[in-house]
Amino acid sequence: MYRIDDELKSFLESGIATIVGTGDEAGRPQVAYAWGPRVAEGGALVDVFLDSERAEQTLANLRANGRIAMTVADPMSLRSVQFKGRFQRTDDATEDDRAWVRQQREAFLVVTSLVGDPPSMIRNMWMDDVVRVTFEVDRAFDQTPGPDAGKAL
Repeated sequence: MYRIDDELKSFLESGIATIVGTGDEAGRPQVAYAWGPRVAEGGALVDVFLDSERAEQTLANLRANGRIAMTVADPMSLRSVQFKGRFQRTDDATEDDRAWVRQQREAFLVVTSLVGDPPSMIRNMWMDDVVRVTFEVDRAFDQTPGPDAGKAL
């Protein structure tokens, strides 16, 4: 089990770009936009939010084999980290969850605006309803472009 430290937690919870990757039993990959990673107390569990209308295949893959990869990136610095782990559960988003996702999306919108992406284009990426996915982190890797890309954290 990998534990996320305070510095990495701050990075994860800063409104960064997030995708979740899964695969079906035949190994066919599937990727979904995700929002608002949130690290649980102790640093071993992460909640991440998927647009409900787009989550069906991702959730089916998670229920079938439990394997998940989450990649996060800061559009300004290009710092990127990938987490691999095991699916724990999915839950309907609470009102507090939805408020968290809205806050994280707005932070993402600010950063992407600074790199020249039109806010209307970014807003078109997300939907209103989200579902919470919780996973346990097994491993983490630096994916920032450069000589250390792929290095285990």
